[in-house]
Amino acid sequence: MMNAGKAHCAVLPRLPTLASMGFEGSSVAKDEVPELVKGSFLKRVPEEQVVLQLPPPFLCDPFEHVIVINLEDDRGKGRRDHMVREFEKAGVKKYNFFPAVDFKKDDQLNRELKNILGLCTNPARCHNTLGCAMSHRRVYERPGVTWATKEDDAGLAGNFSQRLGEAAMAGMPNFDIMLLGWCHTKKDKGAHPPDQSSVPTLKNGWPGMCIHAYVISIYGALMMSQANSPIQITPDAVMDGAHHFHNRTRTHINRHGMTGAYWFTDPLMAWQDVDADNLGGGV
Repeated sequence: MMNAGKAHCAVLPRLPTLASMGFEGSSVAKDEVPELVKGSFLKRVPEEQVVLQLPPPFLCDPFEHVIVINLEDDRGKGRRDHMVREFEKAGVKKYNFFPAVDFKKDDQLNRELKNILGLCTNPARCHNTLGCAMSHRRVYERPGVTWATKEDDAGLAGNFSQRLGEAAMAGMPNFDIMLLGWCHTKKDKGAHPPDQSSVPTLKNGWPGMCIHAYVISIYGALMMSQANSPIQITPDAVMDGAHHFHNRTRTHINRHGMTGAYWFTDPLMAWQDVDADNLGGGV
């Protein structure tokens, strides 16, 4: 996932006052919150203190919170080294690894899987896939920020940081999730985009499956974690609210259309790297 955009990034837990942002004529002094009494009259702002000016936009740094899901032990080292090389090539300097779920050992995953009878007709494949989904959900459960998340087999496009940074500086829409990579079919997973130089256009919609590199807001994280608790579907399928929300989240939304604010970059900014897939230790 990646942090994103301007003004509409849902990162702050509360709105700042004008005074706290440096406006001298603010009607509310910094760290001063007027006490409101039920049913009382509020005081008008004195004429000389009226500020007819918008506060500066809150600009989210798309590279402030970059997370890679990766097995914490030696099994994940090959892919960890792969992502370090990708970040060096892409100019991404701040990132963290997040421990991937080991589906054979994770107590919470196995406990949740037992709650849904008949879920896994192929237990080994199912548990591995839903272990991946649990890894993503645990990232969503981290409080209070917008995350840029990548699986540890992602390949990043040329001039990744500069191009994505320019797209963010131009302003980001309200979004739940912004896909930086996706697959139209399983054969597309390792396909490199022919265009690796232009600043990506942000488009509304759901372009295809896969969820190996994306930006998610706190609203999107809440939606995706609610819809997949207890765990039962792959992380990309959670976006299909028409079939998978099960009245756990956003019950007011018409299920005949898209059930979230889904956006994607055109061209692709990331793909699933075939060489990294062969390193083992996948999540």
